[in-house]
Amino acid sequence: MLMIGGPTATGKSALGVQLARQFNGEVINGDAFQIYRGMDIGTAKVTPAEMAGIPHHLIDIKDPGESFSAAQFQRLAESAIKDLTRRGKLPIVVGGTGFYLNALRLALPLGEHAASPVRTKWQQALAEHGPDWLWGQLGAQDPEAASRIPVGNSRRVIRALEVIETTGRKFSAQAVPVPVYDTLVLGLTTDRPALYARIDQRVDQMVESGLEAEVRRVLQNTAPSAQALKAIGYKEWLPYFAGQATLAETVGLIKKNSRHYAKRQLTYFRHQLPTHWLDMIADPEGGLAQAQALVANWLD
Repeated sequence: MLMIGGPTATGKSALGVQLARQFNGEVINGDAFQIYRGMDIGTAKVTPAEMAGIPHHLIDIKDPGESFSAAQFQRLAESAIKDLTRRGKLPIVVGGTGFYLNALRLALPLGEHAASPVRTKWQQALAEHGPDWLWGQLGAQDPEAASRIPVGNSRRVIRALEVIETTGRKFSAQAVPVPVYDTLVLGLTTDRPALYARIDQRVDQMVESGLEAEVRRVLQNTAPSAQALKAIGYKEWLPYFAGQATLAETVGLIKKNSRHYAKRQLTYFRHQLPTHWLDMIADPEGGLAQAQALVANWLD
């Protein structure tokens, strides 16, 4: 399978469509929040026009009130890949949720069993102290594991702490997983100032396109505590709706959180996936040509 990842606002969706058209592929969504119906503007969901006739899978498959996990993504994506492969299509997984992509590539064991008492304890600690404190606990017990897991990936941090406590062994001492797919990973990025300016511009466009109204519609049938409303571009509106923040403060916070998320995405892809980096912003034609050459050589 082909994977296209990297930080937000770098042109992943457009490249996925271009390569699908050239190499007889179909796209599988690899973004944790584009799976939700009605959350289109804030997730920069690819539109029917942008799909250009290329089938896209795992988009609009859940209501915002429903939960979704990496394990569910892994199972559904594996099923889609089998179907595409059977039909002679190239599976192209496109999205910025690096852990989802890596879990799929490596077939990481993500079972969805009931939470153990140890996991529940760390989940309660997360709620009480926050993700930075939780990550610090992992850093104290297993610095190598902490260096590999982003601060914001609290589920993975909890999993590592759970393994350490239940097995008595460091999480980083586990056997290194072996890829189960022949995977080419393309990562899109650009220089930091240009990336941040592009993110800010995209947020402004989202607001102009009706992001506030979209979030209000989602809230009509979804509890504020729902997993979907933890997405950047959605959670920041809750204080504004409660009269606790101005519109300018809300938009500024979305931009700030988006920039921080882009930095975390870059860190994850650089350290966790064998990524070939391309710049489709500074040099669109050159980046596309490089991507096409990499895919052609890999398929050959």
